Amino acid sequence: MQKEIRQFSTINALMAGLFDGVFAVGDVKKYGDFGLGCSHALAGEVIIDQDFLEADGDKAVKVMGDKELLPFVQVTTFQPDKVVDVVDICKDNLYTHLSNYLPMDNVFVAVRINARFDELKIRRPHAQQKPYPSVVKVFEQQVVDTVEAVSGSLIGFWTPDFFKELSVAGFHLHFIDTTRKLGGHVIDFRAAKAELAFERKQSIEIALPQSEEYLRKNLNMDDLNQVIKQVEN
Repeated sequence: MQKEIRQFSTINALMAGLFDGVFAVGDVKKYGDFGLGCSHALAGEVIIDQDFLEADGDKAVKVMGDKELLPFVQVTTFQPDKVVDVVDICKDNLYTHLSNYLPMDNVFVAVRINARFDELKIRRPHAQQKPYPSVVKVFEQQVVDTVEAVSGSLIGFWTPDFFKELSVAGFHLHFIDTTRKLGGHVIDFRAAKAELAFERKQSIEIALPQSEEYLRKNLNMDDLNQVIKQVEN
């Protein structure tokens, strides 16, 4: 059983504007079939649920090919430690629900929530062109949808706060519906009842980009936490 998350690049590299894909889907999938990320030039949100799925602001959800490139991705296998039925779950109380079953402040947790969501707010970006704008400008132009009575899965991770310069601290979740026609980054959600599955992860291994741009980029962002909060929420 794999208890490790494999992460490619870091969240501060992405927030600093390193949007070029440098990791091939075919290489990433060797490390698992569950996770999330984004695609080259921030064209779309990536949902990893057996297949690598891309949801962008311009086209329908598609299955990505092995040669397509990713600038940031987290992947693992998912063999849940526990699966529980919960009621009245939303983004604001997800921590409370999950912490009923495990101490989680100091560990990574892979999370899957299957439900018919009463309300779901998701976002999808548009592909960017060089010279790339700031990540804040990119997400000011994102497509934001609020949908009701939609069935599907939230897939993602809980990251401890002290890893916040490497990954998104707290919950980072992407959505894919049961028809695989709608997906994106989760801003908010609410469900009267849901199936909550989770697996505590023992370690994370990070593969850093080797591009010249990455090697020379200044990644010391004083406002990193504020930027992540703006972009993720």
